[in-house]
Amino acid sequence: MIAVTGIGAISALGDSPDELFARLCAGETALRAVEGFPAKGPAAALSLRTTSTDLALRVARQAMPSVLPDTAVIGASTAGDMCVGEKAFARRLAGEALEEPSELLFAQLCHQPARAVAAAIEAPLTFTLSTACTSGLCAIGAAADLVRTGVVPRALALGADALCDITLAGFGTLGVYAPEPCRPFDVDRQGMNIGEGAAALLLEDLSAARARNAPILAILEGYADTSDAHHLSAPQPEGEGAVRAIRAVLSTPVQYVNAHATATQLNDAMEAKALAAAVPGAAVSGSKGGFGHTLGAAGALEAVVAIQALRQQRMPPTVGCRTPESELDIVLSARDSKIDAALTVNFAFGGNNAAALFRGA
Repeated sequence: MIAVTGIGAISALGDSPDELFARLCAGETALRAVEGFPAKGPAAALSLRTTSTDLALRVARQAMPSVLPDTAVIGASTAGDMCVGEKAFARRLAGEALEEPSELLFAQLCHQPARAVAAAIEAPLTFTLSTACTSGLCAIGAAADLVRTGVVPRALALGADALCDITLAGFGTLGVYAPEPCRPFDVDRQGMNIGEGAAALLLEDLSAARARNAPILAILEGYADTSDAHHLSAPQPEGEGAVRAIRAVLSTPVQYVNAHATATQLNDAMEAKALAAAVPGAAVSGSKGGFGHTLGAAGALEAVVAIQALRQQRMPPTVGCRTPESELDIVLSARDSKIDAALTVNFAFGGNNAAALFRGA
Protein backbone atom coordinates (compact mmCIF):
# COMPACT_ATOMS: atom_id res chain seq x y z
CA MET A 1 0.00 0.00 0.00
CA ILE A 2 1.09 3.56 -0.69
CA ALA A 3 1.00 5.99 2.21
CA VAL A 4 0.88 9.77 2.06
CA THR A 5 3.34 10.91 4.72
CA GLY A 6 3.63 14.59 3.90
CA ILE A 7 1.64 17.30 2.14
CA GLY A 8 2.26 20.90 1.18
CA ALA A 9 0.02 23.48 -0.46
CA ILE A 10 0.14 27.13 -1.43
CA SER A 11 -2.60 29.03 -3.21
CA ALA A 12 -4.23 32.42 -3.12
CA LEU A 13 -6.42 31.00 -0.32
CA GLY A 14 -3.51 30.22 1.95
CA ASP A 15 0.13 29.26 2.44
CA SER A 16 -0.46 25.86 4.03
CA PRO A 17 -2.87 22.91 3.68
CA ASP A 18 -4.62 23.84 6.93
CA GLU A 19 -5.12 27.51 6.05
CA LEU A 20 -6.26 26.70 2.52
CA PHE A 21 -8.78 24.12 3.73
CA ALA A 22 -10.14 26.32 6.53
CA ARG A 23 -10.76 29.24 4.19
CA LEU A 24 -12.26 26.97 1.55
CA CYS A 25 -14.65 25.51 4.15
CA ALA A 26 -15.56 29.06 5.18
CA GLY A 27 -16.72 29.66 1.60
CA GLU A 28 -14.07 32.25 0.80
CA THR A 29 -12.90 33.03 -2.71
CA ALA A 30 -9.56 34.49 -3.76
CA LEU A 31 -10.80 35.39 -7.25
CA ARG A 32 -10.18 39.09 -7.86
CA ALA A 33 -9.36 41.50 -10.67
CA VAL A 34 -5.59 41.28 -11.22
CA GLU A 35 -3.80 44.37 -12.46
CA GLY A 36 -1.17 43.83 -15.12
CA PHE A 37 -2.45 40.53 -16.52
CA PRO A 38 -4.56 40.09 -19.69
CA ALA A 39 -7.36 38.17 -17.95
CA LYS A 40 -10.86 38.88 -19.24
CA GLY A 41 -12.17 38.33 -15.72
CA PRO A 42 -10.90 37.72 -12.19
CA ALA A 43 -8.01 35.42 -11.27
CA ALA A 44 -6.65 34.02 -8.02
CA ALA A 45 -3.20 35.59 -7.64
CA LEU A 46 -0.75 35.39 -4.76
CA SER A 47 -0.03 38.70 -3.07
CA LEU A 48 3.63 38.53 -4.15
CA ARG A 49 4.42 37.90 -7.80
CA THR A 50 6.23 34.58 -7.91
CA THR A 51 7.44 31.82 -10.19
CA SER A 52 6.40 28.20 -10.48
CA THR A 53 9.85 27.17 -9.26
CA ASP A 54 9.57 29.31 -6.13
CA LEU A 55 6.19 27.75 -5.37
CA ALA A 56 7.50 24.23 -5.97
CA LEU A 57 10.41 24.72 -3.59
CA ARG A 58 8.11 26.07 -0.88
CA VAL A 59 5.58 23.22 -1.02
CA ALA A 60 8.37 20.64 -1.19
CA ARG A 61 9.70 21.96 2.13
CA GLN A 62 6.22 21.71 3.64
CA ALA A 63 5.73 18.12 2.52
CA MET A 64 9.28 17.07 3.45
CA PRO A 65 10.69 19.36 6.18
CA SER A 66 13.95 17.42 6.31
CA VAL A 67 15.58 15.84 3.28
CA LEU A 68 15.09 12.09 3.05
CA PRO A 69 17.63 10.13 1.00
CA ASP A 70 16.71 8.46 -2.30
CA THR A 71 13.54 10.48 -2.78
CA ALA A 72 12.46 10.83 -6.41
CA VAL A 73 10.79 14.05 -7.60
CA ILE A 74 7.93 13.80 -10.07
CA GLY A 75 6.79 17.20 -11.26
CA ALA A 76 3.84 18.70 -13.09
CA SER A 77 3.48 22.08 -14.74
CA THR A 78 2.00 23.58 -17.88
CA ALA A 79 4.05 26.77 -18.13
CA GLY A 80 7.21 26.29 -16.09
CA ASP A 81 8.65 29.73 -15.37
CA MET A 82 7.22 31.31 -18.50
CA CYS A 83 6.45 34.46 -16.55
CA VAL A 84 10.21 35.09 -16.32
CA GLY A 85 10.55 35.03 -20.09
CA GLU A 86 7.50 37.26 -20.53
CA LYS A 87 8.99 39.93 -18.28
CA ALA A 88 12.29 39.73 -20.13
CA PHE A 89 10.53 40.01 -23.48
CA ALA A 90 8.78 43.15 -22.26
CA ARG A 91 12.14 44.62 -21.27
CA ARG A 92 13.55 43.69 -24.68
CA LEU A 93 10.68 45.46 -26.43
CA ALA A 94 11.50 48.51 -24.33
CA GLY A 95 15.04 48.47 -25.72
CA GLU A 96 16.95 46.64 -23.00
CA ALA A 97 19.61 44.16 -24.11
CA LEU A 98 19.31 40.64 -22.68
CA GLU A 99 22.64 39.18 -21.56
CA GLU A 100 21.66 35.48 -21.34
CA PRO A 101 18.65 34.80 -23.60
CA SER A 102 19.32 31.05 -23.50
CA GLU A 103 18.64 31.04 -19.75
CA LEU A 104 15.23 32.54 -20.43
CA LEU A 105 14.45 29.71 -22.85
CA PHE A 106 15.29 27.04 -20.27
CA ALA A 107 13.24 28.82 -17.61
CA GLN A 108 10.12 28.41 -19.73
CA LEU A 109 10.40 24.62 -19.97
CA CYS A 110 7.79 22.85 -17.88
CA HIS A 111 10.34 20.68 -16.08
CA GLN A 112 11.97 23.66 -14.39
CA PRO A 113 10.10 23.49 -11.02
CA ALA A 114 10.76 19.77 -10.50
CA ARG A 115 14.37 20.15 -11.65
CA ALA A 116 14.99 22.80 -9.01
CA VAL A 117 13.46 20.69 -6.24
CA ALA A 118 15.40 17.61 -7.38
CA ALA A 119 18.64 19.58 -7.30
CA ALA A 120 17.87 20.91 -3.82
CA ILE A 121 17.36 17.45 -2.32
CA GLU A 122 19.82 15.59 -4.57
CA ALA A 123 17.08 13.33 -5.93
CA PRO A 124 18.24 10.15 -7.67
CA LEU A 125 15.45 10.43 -10.24
CA THR A 126 13.24 13.18 -11.58
CA PHE A 127 10.91 13.79 -14.48
CA THR A 128 7.95 16.01 -15.28
CA LEU A 129 4.53 15.28 -16.72
CA SER A 130 2.65 17.96 -18.62
CA THR A 131 -0.80 16.67 -19.53
CA ALA A 132 -2.59 20.00 -19.17
CA CYS A 133 -5.14 20.03 -16.33
CA THR A 134 -4.52 16.45 -15.18
CA SER A 135 -0.77 16.97 -14.78
CA GLY A 136 -0.72 17.22 -10.98
CA LEU A 137 -2.80 14.08 -10.47
CA CYS A 138 -0.83 12.18 -13.11
CA ALA A 139 2.36 13.07 -11.22
CA ILE A 140 0.88 11.48 -8.11
CA GLY A 141 0.06 8.32 -10.05
CA ALA A 142 3.55 8.12 -11.56
CA ALA A 143 5.19 8.70 -8.18
CA ALA A 144 3.08 5.95 -6.62
CA ASP A 145 4.10 3.53 -9.39
CA LEU A 146 7.79 4.19 -8.72
CA VAL A 147 7.33 3.38 -5.04
CA ARG A 148 5.07 0.39 -5.63
CA THR A 149 7.52 -1.22 -8.05
CA GLY A 150 10.50 -0.60 -5.77
CA VAL A 151 12.36 1.79 -8.06
CA VAL A 152 12.69 4.25 -5.16
CA PRO A 153 11.70 4.01 -1.48
CA ARG A 154 9.74 7.24 -1.65
CA ALA A 155 8.72 9.91 -4.16
CA LEU A 156 7.68 13.53 -3.93
CA ALA A 157 4.88 14.36 -6.38
CA LEU A 158 4.36 18.06 -6.99
CA GLY A 159 2.50 20.41 -9.29
CA ALA A 160 3.21 24.12 -9.69
CA ASP A 161 1.99 26.87 -11.99
CA ALA A 162 2.26 30.64 -11.57
CA LEU A 163 0.20 33.15 -13.52
CA CYS A 164 1.52 34.11 -16.92
CA ASP A 165 0.21 36.26 -19.76
CA ILE A 166 0.12 33.57 -22.42
CA THR A 167 -2.03 31.19 -20.38
CA LEU A 168 -4.54 33.87 -19.40
CA ALA A 169 -4.75 35.23 -22.94
CA GLY A 170 -5.12 31.72 -24.35
CA PHE A 171 -8.12 30.77 -22.25
CA GLY A 172 -9.67 34.13 -23.04
CA THR A 173 -9.24 33.41 -26.75
CA LEU A 174 -11.00 30.06 -26.31
CA GLY A 175 -14.03 31.94 -25.01
CA VAL A 176 -14.21 29.99 -21.73
CA TYR A 177 -12.95 32.67 -19.31
CA ALA A 178 -15.68 33.91 -16.98
CA PRO A 179 -16.08 37.69 -16.58
CA GLU A 180 -17.10 37.14 -12.93
CA PRO A 181 -15.96 34.68 -10.22
CA CYS A 182 -16.72 31.23 -11.56
CA ARG A 183 -19.77 29.24 -10.51
CA PRO A 184 -19.06 25.49 -10.79
CA PHE A 185 -22.03 23.19 -11.46
CA ASP A 186 -24.35 26.22 -11.43
CA VAL A 187 -27.15 26.73 -13.95
CA ASP A 188 -25.76 30.20 -14.68
CA ARG A 189 -22.07 29.29 -14.99
CA GLN A 190 -20.14 31.34 -17.56
CA GLY A 191 -16.72 29.72 -17.56
CA MET A 192 -13.51 29.29 -15.63
CA ASN A 193 -10.99 31.53 -13.84
CA ILE A 194 -7.27 30.87 -13.54
CA GLY A 195 -5.40 30.71 -10.25
CA GLU A 196 -1.79 30.15 -9.29
CA GLY A 197 -0.44 27.75 -6.73
CA ALA A 198 1.40 24.55 -5.96
CA ALA A 199 1.08 21.38 -3.93
CA ALA A 200 3.25 18.40 -3.04
CA LEU A 201 2.60 14.92 -1.67
CA LEU A 202 5.26 12.63 -0.19
CA LEU A 203 4.46 9.00 -1.03
CA GLU A 204 6.10 5.88 0.35
CA ASP A 205 5.41 2.25 1.09
CA LEU A 206 3.10 1.93 4.09
CA SER A 207 5.23 -0.62 5.94
CA ALA A 208 8.39 1.43 5.39
CA ALA A 209 6.61 4.58 6.58
CA ARG A 210 5.49 2.82 9.76
CA ALA A 211 9.00 1.46 10.31
CA ARG A 212 10.38 4.99 10.44
CA ASN A 213 7.41 6.25 12.50
CA ALA A 214 6.33 8.64 9.77
CA PRO A 215 2.90 10.30 10.08
CA ILE A 216 0.36 8.46 7.91
CA LEU A 217 -1.95 11.16 6.57
CA ALA A 218 -3.87 8.97 4.12
CA ILE A 219 -3.62 5.85 1.99
CA LEU A 220 -3.59 6.14 -1.79
CA GLU A 221 -5.99 3.30 -2.51
CA GLY A 222 -5.87 3.59 -6.28
CA TYR A 223 -5.00 5.71 -9.30
CA ALA A 224 -6.01 5.44 -12.96
CA ASP A 225 -5.99 7.52 -16.11
CA THR A 226 -7.64 7.07 -19.49
CA SER A 227 -7.79 8.86 -22.81
CA ASP A 228 -10.93 9.22 -24.89
CA ALA A 229 -9.27 11.30 -27.65
CA HIS A 230 -12.63 12.83 -28.49
CA HIS A 231 -11.55 16.40 -29.27
CA LEU A 232 -8.57 18.71 -28.83
CA SER A 233 -10.29 20.75 -26.11
CA ALA A 234 -13.89 19.55 -25.62
CA PRO A 235 -14.64 16.54 -23.38
CA GLN A 236 -16.46 13.45 -24.62
CA PRO A 237 -20.07 14.52 -23.86
CA GLU A 238 -21.15 11.36 -22.03
CA GLY A 239 -17.98 11.14 -19.96
CA GLU A 240 -17.11 7.63 -21.11
CA GLY A 241 -13.38 7.97 -20.49
CA ALA A 242 -13.99 9.69 -17.16
CA VAL A 243 -16.24 6.84 -16.01
CA ARG A 244 -13.60 4.26 -16.97
CA ALA A 245 -10.93 6.07 -14.95
CA ILE A 246 -13.17 6.41 -11.89
CA ARG A 247 -14.39 2.82 -11.94
CA ALA A 248 -10.81 1.58 -12.23
CA VAL A 249 -9.96 2.95 -8.78
CA LEU A 250 -13.13 2.05 -6.90
CA SER A 251 -12.36 -0.56 -4.26
CA THR A 252 -14.53 0.77 -1.45
CA PRO A 253 -17.65 2.97 -1.18
CA VAL A 254 -16.94 6.67 -1.75
CA GLN A 255 -18.59 9.28 0.45
CA TYR A 256 -16.95 12.41 -0.97
CA VAL A 257 -15.74 13.52 -4.40
CA ASN A 258 -13.52 16.51 -5.05
CA ALA A 259 -14.61 17.27 -8.60
CA HIS A 260 -12.71 18.93 -11.43
CA ALA A 261 -15.60 21.42 -11.68
CA THR A 262 -14.15 24.07 -13.98
CA ALA A 263 -17.50 25.91 -14.36
CA THR A 264 -17.32 25.67 -18.15
CA GLN A 265 -20.48 24.57 -19.90
CA LEU A 266 -19.13 21.40 -21.48
CA ASN A 267 -16.88 20.13 -18.69
CA ASP A 268 -19.41 20.46 -15.87
CA ALA A 269 -22.13 18.80 -17.94
CA MET A 270 -19.86 15.87 -18.82
CA GLU A 271 -18.54 15.52 -15.28
CA ALA A 272 -22.01 15.50 -13.75
CA LYS A 273 -22.99 12.60 -16.01
CA ALA A 274 -19.78 10.70 -15.24
CA LEU A 275 -20.08 11.09 -11.47
CA ALA A 276 -23.76 10.17 -11.47
CA ALA A 277 -22.92 6.98 -13.36
CA ALA A 278 -19.76 5.98 -11.46
CA VAL A 279 -20.35 7.13 -7.87
CA PRO A 280 -24.10 7.67 -7.42
CA GLY A 281 -25.00 9.06 -4.03
CA ALA A 282 -21.57 10.51 -3.18
CA ALA A 283 -21.42 14.12 -2.05
CA VAL A 284 -19.58 16.33 -4.55
CA SER A 285 -17.81 19.67 -4.35
CA GLY A 286 -15.34 21.60 -6.47
CA SER A 287 -12.50 23.82 -5.26
CA LYS A 288 -11.89 26.14 -8.20
CA GLY A 289 -14.41 28.75 -7.05
CA GLY A 290 -12.10 29.26 -4.09
CA PHE A 291 -8.59 29.33 -5.55
CA GLY A 292 -9.15 29.21 -9.30
CA HIS A 293 -8.04 26.65 -11.87
CA THR A 294 -4.37 26.16 -11.11
CA LEU A 295 -3.70 24.10 -14.27
CA GLY A 296 -0.61 21.92 -13.75
CA ALA A 297 -1.01 22.27 -9.97
CA ALA A 298 -4.76 21.54 -9.93
CA GLY A 299 -4.55 17.78 -9.54
CA ALA A 300 -2.04 18.01 -6.70
CA LEU A 301 -3.82 20.87 -4.90
CA GLU A 302 -7.18 19.16 -5.15
CA ALA A 303 -5.69 15.87 -3.93
CA VAL A 304 -4.57 17.80 -0.84
CA VAL A 305 -8.14 19.09 -0.42
CA ALA A 306 -9.45 15.51 -0.59
CA ILE A 307 -6.90 14.37 2.00
CA GLN A 308 -7.81 17.27 4.28
CA ALA A 309 -11.48 16.33 3.95
CA LEU A 310 -10.59 12.80 5.10
CA ARG A 311 -8.45 14.01 7.99
CA GLN A 312 -11.00 16.52 9.25
CA GLN A 313 -14.14 14.56 8.29
CA ARG A 314 -15.45 17.70 6.66
CA MET A 315 -16.62 18.36 3.12
CA PRO A 316 -15.77 21.83 1.74
CA PRO A 317 -18.40 23.72 -0.25
CA THR A 318 -18.53 24.38 -3.97
CA VAL A 319 -17.76 28.08 -3.70
CA GLY A 320 -19.74 30.09 -6.26
CA CYS A 321 -22.48 27.53 -6.87
CA ARG A 322 -25.93 28.83 -5.94
CA THR A 323 -28.35 26.79 -8.01
CA PRO A 324 -26.95 23.39 -9.00
CA GLU A 325 -27.79 22.33 -12.52
CA SER A 326 -27.37 18.59 -11.99
CA GLU A 327 -29.04 16.13 -9.64
CA LEU A 328 -25.73 15.41 -7.90
CA ASP A 329 -25.49 15.98 -4.15
CA ILE A 330 -23.53 19.23 -4.52
CA VAL A 331 -22.07 20.49 -1.24
CA LEU A 332 -23.14 24.14 -0.98
CA SER A 333 -21.90 24.83 2.55
CA ALA A 334 -19.26 23.02 4.59
CA ARG A 335 -20.63 19.71 5.83
CA ASP A 336 -19.34 17.59 8.71
CA SER A 337 -19.77 13.99 7.67
CA LYS A 338 -18.17 10.58 8.06
CA ILE A 339 -15.72 10.08 5.18
CA ASP A 340 -13.98 6.73 4.81
CA ALA A 341 -12.88 7.28 1.21
CA ALA A 342 -12.49 10.40 -0.92
CA LEU A 343 -12.21 10.47 -4.69
CA THR A 344 -10.50 13.25 -6.62
CA VAL A 345 -10.75 13.63 -10.40
CA ASN A 346 -9.28 15.85 -13.10
CA PHE A 347 -9.94 16.11 -16.82
CA ALA A 348 -7.78 17.72 -19.48
CA PHE A 349 -7.55 18.85 -23.08
CA GLY A 350 -7.02 16.02 -25.51
CA GLY A 351 -9.39 13.70 -23.66
CA ASN A 352 -7.13 12.88 -20.71
CA ASN A 353 -8.95 11.72 -17.56
CA ALA A 354 -7.41 10.96 -14.16
CA ALA A 355 -8.82 9.69 -10.87
CA ALA A 356 -7.34 8.87 -7.47
CA LEU A 357 -8.96 7.32 -4.41
CA PHE A 358 -7.71 8.11 -0.90
CA ARG A 359 -8.86 6.53 2.35
CA GLY A 360 -8.10 7.21 5.96
CA ALA A 361 -5.01 5.71 7.55
